[in-house]
Amino acid sequence: MVVASRMLFRFSIVWFVAVVSCFSQDSSQTYEVYVSKNLIGTLIEAKIISKDVNSSKKILYHAFKEIERIDSLLAWQIPTSEISKINSYAGKSPVKISYETYSILERSLTYSESSNGIFDVTIGPLTQLWGFNGDEEPTTVPDKKAIDSCLKLVGYKDLILNSNDTSAFLRRAGMSIDLGGIGKGYAIDRASDVLKRNGLTSFLFNAGGDVLVSGYKAEDQNWTVGIKDPRKEDKLLGSVELTDKSIATSGDYERYFEVDGKRYHHIIDPFTGYPASNSVSVSVIAESAERADALATTVFITQGITGWQGTSDEEFLIVTNDLKNIFSPGFKKKYHFKSIK
Repeated sequence: MVVASRMLFRFSIVWFVAVVSCFSQDSSQTYEVYVSKNLIGTLIEAKIISKDVNSSKKILYHAFKEIERIDSLLAWQIPTSEISKINSYAGKSPVKISYETYSILERSLTYSESSNGIFDVTIGPLTQLWGFNGDEEPTTVPDKKAIDSCLKLVGYKDLILNSNDTSAFLRRAGMSIDLGGIGKGYAIDRASDVLKRNGLTSFLFNAGGDVLVSGYKAEDQNWTVGIKDPRKEDKLLGSVELTDKSIATSGDYERYFEVDGKRYHHIIDPFTGYPASNSVSVSVIAESAERADALATTVFITQGITGWQGTSDEEFLIVTNDLKNIFSPGFKKKYHFKSIK
């Protein structure tokens, strides 16, 4: 028997904007402006706390356009993207790319080095084989020979970056880059910059489980961010209180299918070629959404202890296969974790 999860596709839908209740009763009323749109393969949600609704909507428009611009640079599914061009010339020649794309690839290699290859953006052959990022829902497990063949094409050390001309080169034909483990976080970091440059300081972005918050939801009130229960749809495991932080969650419930009762999901172990099986959910709190995104992927694959490369300001929550919670030392106290039963 095969059971498929609901999939998110790479397309745009109509904007939905709602202005809800004000937070004060005097002449300086403050409003929450909500906007959502499907981009970069997921639902992007933004909440802005502002006194000027119309201005906030205009600024949010530009923030979402920034996400679209980044997608046009980094999505391997878009034939004209810089990542697609690098993939097309794998084993042939280096490709001159923008400094922005070069920089995120450079940081990706840093994450790879610090995780001993657990985080690896050259995992493209495997993610494409499994098909979780395609236009149709996968329902079958790839042949082992095909997996073994793709494994030979994965290896971050064969992604060569040249700082002199900001070029990138994949050494072997058939290699490909997939920034799925870092791209969403990077996109909302940049969208956040757009808001801040335009004077907005209190807001929340949510990109399919990657959340960035700035400032406060109300005076001296942190943003409360829920952490999804990985086994109870539409239920929360708990919540944390954040300001000027990001939290990213990687889970086996996001994109998956089941065959004979076994779940196969989109987070692929670059050493085995199969979905990682050490955890069902990992949430990481960090300064940036990009870093939280990359660390959540790494910790999910390793179940944290050997894969944790975080600083003293970064914390994690792991939900194990037997649905036990493993907290890093400061997770509960620093961020006022509240369990929801």
